[in-house]
Amino acid sequence: MSDPKAVAEALSRAQSVLILSHANPDGDAVGSALGLMWALRRRRVHARVALSDPVPPTLAFLPGAEEIDGADVVDAPDVCVVLDSSSPNHVGDLFEHVTACGCLIVNVDHHVTNGRFGHVNWIDPSSPAVAQMIYRLLPLLGIRPDPQIATCLLTGFVTDTNGFSTPNTTPRLLRDAAELMAAGASLAEIMRQAFLNRSLTQVRLWAHALQTLCFEEGVVWTVNTPAMRQAVGATERDSSDLSTFLLTIREAHVAASFTVLDDGRVKVSLRAKPGYNVAQVAARFGGGGHPPAAGATLECSLDEAVESVVSALKAQVSGHTAEVKRS
Repeated sequence: MSDPKAVAEALSRAQSVLILSHANPDGDAVGSALGLMWALRRRRVHARVALSDPVPPTLAFLPGAEEIDGADVVDAPDVCVVLDSSSPNHVGDLFEHVTACGCLIVNVDHHVTNGRFGHVNWIDPSSPAVAQMIYRLLPLLGIRPDPQIATCLLTGFVTDTNGFSTPNTTPRLLRDAAELMAAGASLAEIMRQAFLNRSLTQVRLWAHALQTLCFEEGVVWTVNTPAMRQAVGATERDSSDLSTFLLTIREAHVAASFTVLDDGRVKVSLRAKPGYNVAQVAARFGGGGHPPAAGATLECSLDEAVESVVSALKAQVSGHTAEVKRS
């Protein structure tokens, strides 16, 4: 793990900062990026956030979300900060623009698979959310959180721990969350926006996908296709969070949601209960993530993707069961 002081020093010298994160941004990506943006602006730094994909509707309530765009980098920033991305490939074309500009790359992430692609790298796999890393950075920048910063960062805490329910939810995270609430963030509103805010279209798509539900050997999965989405007017993004819902099935140890993308590739979202590691499975197919939550995109047919991924998940479940019996 690199020293966060190196990140603070790099940002303290900057007059302009571009903040990037991964495609299909989640609450930690958007929350940590906006939280850092507001903190840097408090220091009178010209800071902005650019993402290759739109902000999800469930995160549109975050202060500053309306400013995020995917525009090309016109003026070269002094520093580009890449958050919550284990590889530049996860960022999209925007990363190529900043590397061409020759600016300093700062890489802040909590994925154990991070390739340390920055000039300055701060990688902390023990942190439940990158937003917590940004919170730890604030004192080094001489910034105390205000309601804007606190709301953005607490959203990262909440979403990357599924409402403080994952095994990596630590006492320190809860103490930090309490401090952000004291600074003006509303935990109740964040929970409502993040978890109780689905569109009718998304629920209709889930209804179609759940008709494909299969369960074998502790593994549960569903598929959704362009035809399903077209039938209800849904988009690829509407399939998000379905794997998390599938994991609520009592008999399931791991869950997978297969989405056939409009370009024919197959995106798989994986979730696991404590003791199982879907990151290992995702890595086999060129993806990544964390033990309880990971994903990958496969360039093959849906049948091939389901057969290969489900087989790997079954092996993961079987291996864990055998290990428990030995112990």
